[in-house]
Amino acid sequence: MLTTQSAIPDAVLEPFVHCYVRRVSKAGEVIEPVFPRTATMLIFQFAAVYEVKEYETEQRRRSWAATVVGPIAARRTRLILRDHVDSLDVLFRPLGMYRLFGVPISPLAGGGAEGHAVFGPQISSLYQRLGNAESFADRVRLLDRFFLHRLQQARPLDPTARAMHRLALGRCNVGDAARMIGISERQFERRSQQWAGVSPKALARVSRFQRAIAEYRSSRGSWLDIAHNVGYYDQMHMVRDFHDLGGGAPTQVVKAIADEHLISFCCG
Repeated sequence: MLTTQSAIPDAVLEPFVHCYVRRVSKAGEVIEPVFPRTATMLIFQFAAVYEVKEYETEQRRRSWAATVVGPIAARRTRLILRDHVDSLDVLFRPLGMYRLFGVPISPLAGGGAEGHAVFGPQISSLYQRLGNAESFADRVRLLDRFFLHRLQQARPLDPTARAMHRLALGRCNVGDAARMIGISERQFERRSQQWAGVSPKALARVSRFQRAIAEYRSSRGSWLDIAHNVGYYDQMHMVRDFHDLGGGAPTQVVKAIADEHLISFCCG
């Protein structure tokens, strides 16, 4: 059984960082489905590290004490958290990691990498400071301080980022987003891959899938109303997306999501 704590970042960081989550378990095993999501993550693990298990091959691989995780556009894996778990998870906005660190996100898409290898010694140093902190509140303050410092070197919010943000919110389609900033759809796709780690179509599709999950979990409304509210053409299009992205019908997918699963915070 996992217990969780969550906190929102400093208000200045909210365009970049969605939330911080601490997850702790003392014993036993938790198997957590990994659903498609637009968020990138930085995960610090101070006890046992989780394993990643492939659905098709059943292959397992270990994560790292500091793990960078890219966006997920397809359902391929689940997490296995075993024994004593103490993790601190930073969930970024779709463009947040790129804007704060300036590293291309496309190599991270669909998987993870060791934090030091991606961001260098600054992450190793942060890991040590977080590990020495006595409370979740202390860790939140350390994270805020670190990201506020990174923000001083961050890219300003330019028209491309604003167009991608509107696309993720379902307020325009891919063609409209590209025309909004005066570039071709192909150019827009290249920027989306670099900045968000996925194509514009995948960004829009996965974001809509996440919005549908969030609306159901908050309102328990009818799936017909939810399909309309989040921008699906009709309910059947939504059902098809849930089967493709979530592996089952909408009700089956949301039943598989527990409050302590990371997707709950991505769709919160």
